[in-house]
Amino acid sequence: MNFDDEDRLELQFLAGGNIVEHAPVFSPDGRFMFVRCQTKVQVYATSTGELTRVLDEATAPLVSLELDRKQPDLLIGCTSTAELFRWNWRAGVLKKTVSFTLGNGETILTCHLMNLYKGGDTACAFVTAKGKGSEQVNWFVINTSTGEKIDVNCGLKLKRRVPLVDVGKGQFKYIILAQGFYIYFVNYENWTFCRYKSAKHHTITCVKMSPCEMVAATADSEGRIYVWRNFEQQSSMSNTLFHWHHTEVTSLAFSPSGGSIYSGGHECVLVKWAVASPDYRKYLPRMSSVIRHIVVSDDNDNVLVCTEDNAIQLISGSECIIKSTVQHFTYETHDKTGQSKFPLGLRLNPRTNTLVLNGRSGHLQFYSAYTKSLLYNLRVVNTNVHSEKANHIIYKTRISRAAFNINWMATGEVYNDLVNFAEVRLKFWHYNERLQSYILNTEIELPHENGFKAIIFSNQFQVDNLRCATAGEDNVIKVWGLTDSENIYKRGTMWCCLAQTSYRNLPIGSLCFSQDGSLLAVGYGNTLALYDARNPRLPLQTLSCPPGLDGVISKAQLRLAQTPLNGARKEFTQQRQQLWALLKALINSNDENLIQQAKDLIVGPPAKAKLVSQVENSSKEMVFKYIMKMPELGLHQKLQLLRRFGVECSVPDAHRDRLLQHLQQRAVIPQATKLRLRKLEFRLHRLHPRHFFKAKQRLSHVNNRRQKFENLVPQDVMNLFSVLKLDESSKQKKEKKGKSKLNDSSKTNMKTKKIPVNAAPLQGLAQISHVQFGAGDQAHLVAVCTESRVLIWNLLTLRLQAGLKLSVCHLAFDPLTNLMAVITKNDELHVFQPSVPLPLYQRSNLPKTHGLAWLPRRQPRQSSINVDWQAQSTLLMLTHSQEIACLALPGQSPSDDAPTPISFSQPSATTDIILKHATFGTHVIKPLQVSGESLEKHGPLIVGREEHSAVSAFVNLSAHTMPAMSLICGEFVKSLLIPADSTSRHSLSSAKDGLLTNGGTVNGNGVEHRDSDEEHDDEELAEEAKSKLTTRKTLLKQDEKLVDFPLKGETDLQGLDNRLRIITALRTKLRI
Repeated sequence: MNFDDEDRLELQFLAGGNIVEHAPVFSPDGRFMFVRCQTKVQVYATSTGELTRVLDEATAPLVSLELDRKQPDLLIGCTSTAELFRWNWRAGVLKKTVSFTLGNGETILTCHLMNLYKGGDTACAFVTAKGKGSEQVNWFVINTSTGEKIDVNCGLKLKRRVPLVDVGKGQFKYIILAQGFYIYFVNYENWTFCRYKSAKHHTITCVKMSPCEMVAATADSEGRIYVWRNFEQQSSMSNTLFHWHHTEVTSLAFSPSGGSIYSGGHECVLVKWAVASPDYRKYLPRMSSVIRHIVVSDDNDNVLVCTEDNAIQLISGSECIIKSTVQHFTYETHDKTGQSKFPLGLRLNPRTNTLVLNGRSGHLQFYSAYTKSLLYNLRVVNTNVHSEKANHIIYKTRISRAAFNINWMATGEVYNDLVNFAEVRLKFWHYNERLQSYILNTEIELPHENGFKAIIFSNQFQVDNLRCATAGEDNVIKVWGLTDSENIYKRGTMWCCLAQTSYRNLPIGSLCFSQDGSLLAVGYGNTLALYDARNPRLPLQTLSCPPGLDGVISKAQLRLAQTPLNGARKEFTQQRQQLWALLKALINSNDENLIQQAKDLIVGPPAKAKLVSQVENSSKEMVFKYIMKMPELGLHQKLQLLRRFGVECSVPDAHRDRLLQHLQQRAVIPQATKLRLRKLEFRLHRLHPRHFFKAKQRLSHVNNRRQKFENLVPQDVMNLFSVLKLDESSKQKKEKKGKSKLNDSSKTNMKTKKIPVNAAPLQGLAQISHVQFGAGDQAHLVAVCTESRVLIWNLLTLRLQAGLKLSVCHLAFDPLTNLMAVITKNDELHVFQPSVPLPLYQRSNLPKTHGLAWLPRRQPRQSSINVDWQAQSTLLMLTHSQEIACLALPGQSPSDDAPTPISFSQPSATTDIILKHATFGTHVIKPLQVSGESLEKHGPLIVGREEHSAVSAFVNLSAHTMPAMSLICGEFVKSLLIPADSTSRHSLSSAKDGLLTNGGTVNGNGVEHRDSDEEHDDEELAEEAKSKLTTRKTLLKQDEKLVDFPLKGETDLQGLDNRLRIITALRTKLRI
């Protein structure tokens, strides 16, 4: 298959990313702010938070971004690969790129501009770098104009840690550095420095220089802030303590005048201190998350606060109130639990085709990929947000699962602190048209135990007979439906449980409804069960593939030849029989002579040229391989023989507990089985004589097999505890002094990579992780994903139709094209259809993802999926770097070919059929000669509704999906203006107006009113017609008199002018 077209696709990032990793930078006038996000610089308007420009010429992550002091229009950024980029940020043009040389394997850690110019047009920079294997951080000064290093005579030597650096650019030219609990002050005029230590050797977390005084501030991990003065000499140095924070301080910032300090930490509180009086402070509490960075504008009007949930909040410097927020994807902070930030993955809301994913703690965020904007955050969990504590794990209520319908949303939340019983809640939300938001309808406490496995609606667009199925960690499936509310104070509908079911208490992997909602498919272990969605108590059919086809081999048989192979020599057969007799004797005895004889038969006589230790190691290896290959011996017999030959066996820590539990289950004889057998014997007498003897024979066979097993367990299984050193009573064998060197060398050679716990599972059954029905003409196909296979079942024939060798991690299905996109555990993308399981597209080396989703295009392309597999929908991925990514051609994005959601004016070449459906198009359209033929009706503005006027569609649009009013207002006012040829415009008949508005009457707002004309009485219409007729007759008579009036005597020019004016006025009235 040819993949030339798909190979041209590149991975593009639509939104997201960490915008709070680095501190932003204000423009000189404070109107714009510059934000670093990996290799891009995003320019935002401060007042509105709107993204105005993106500077993306950098080729590596930016480690610094600053404005030049003498040229404020010049933005200078430094990458980790020692490249300096100089942008004119007002024009958005890259002016120059400068590279400077580094040592072998060094990377840039920090880069700060100084108020120092050495023959260049831009300021010099103080740079720190560190190599891969070096133990010391190096620093140097760079001329940013040429990229050359400047020789500096300074004896400052830094340590291993990444330093915290800040440079004073005012009158006092100092650099402050901190590493651990050491603090350095460097004067970059004469390059002298002095070093101090923090109080009680606490780790320094942030440093800052005052912009106009010789004052510096440091903060440590205990929440203490020290303001340093006269730090040039240790004898005159003084510092003042500012203490309010009880956790580490994460950011500091001075005001432009140097009279105030802003600080923030894990308390989510912004504190404003007065430098002159440490006891005076102001607070801005209840910030959205932990404060990471604080930046103050040069005019002291605005303060930027970067919080850890990926939001930048603009605060008024004088009033301490939040003015606006710049927000990309929000997410939970690192809570030390090791859980994923996005347990929900990536979901699509079918109502507005918006992406839904986890946001802040207890929130869901709705993002529009069409407009590339975060619409809103919906608070789902009504609990308090707990602040972080040092060396403590804070457990929070997490939204683990969610499902969406065009009118409903279902969420599942879990609180589990691993100590108490888990709190589980299922909530159903109804979309309110008037409020344009979701309202809680039903809340169910403890629907399942320990959490949810899956939540799914029976149909995304159906409202009648809607069902919702939930699967829990308790291996139970419950089906929920709408009923009348039992609340006497609030009538309406509510959700209740209609049925619940389980299958042999097997774990549930996934579940899915068919396209029409009549069937429910559930994956239990390696079995696919099909239920009737109306009565899911017993499965209609269960499907399981033969062993081996699901990627897991349940049994393995080994057959050995009973007779010698052709060509085998007799001495080999005799030697094997002799060795087998020796090994049988060694199982029950520990004779040194027998051990040596068996070793000679396996290894052969020792070579004289080799050392004794080498012979011993090689012989042990050969003995180990030979014994492990013998099928005649059991596991405990092999281990016992290896112990006789001095080969010690051990179990890795990862498998020790699991193997011990497995052996204990086999070793202990359960009493319940004996009681069950006795009960079965008593029930035999109740059977009919025809069935009695047959059941008696079967029961005797069961007793015999059970007795053999009970006799075998003490001999075989119990020996493994001592041989593998699993029990506490077994003691290690004391080593002799002469063999200490040999054992030490063997220990060093046995250091291998630790095997994870889930690397080699003891259970040999496949586990279903994903179940997905097809759609349309492929609705009879079901895709089932296991650990290493994708199986396609045909429900019409109940047979396995196809299989793919893929280890699926994430799956997304597009009902428009029947395309399935899967991402494997090796970060590979495969796109295929269930009917033809041949890949339409394949790609490797993708970033780690949290989930997939298909986004329908607003204007689909007219091409086949074999040519363009993203013609109908675009595949979006949520990466581990909190970014939404897609695959597109260079220079294209999913929203490039989409029309604007609201349009006022169209090109003159277009027909009236297109214009009449545009918003306010009734007022903009020009009258044309309309034929008697009926105009063809076209689709509405909103997808999913058949007939709807343009203006009512505009009114019913959600507020968060509308464009800015600045874009609407101008065109709307223009549409209301009457052009100069108003006479011809208003001369059209009402029939023509009816055609232009789909046959209805249009009021002043462009909305159809079909019932308003029926309210007028016939008498009122007749009176209005009579009054118009009489006025017209009187005006005509007056006009005739004035025209036929004879002139007497000399002509009066002034009178003629007056008569002409009266005639023109009367004719104008007649026209109207």
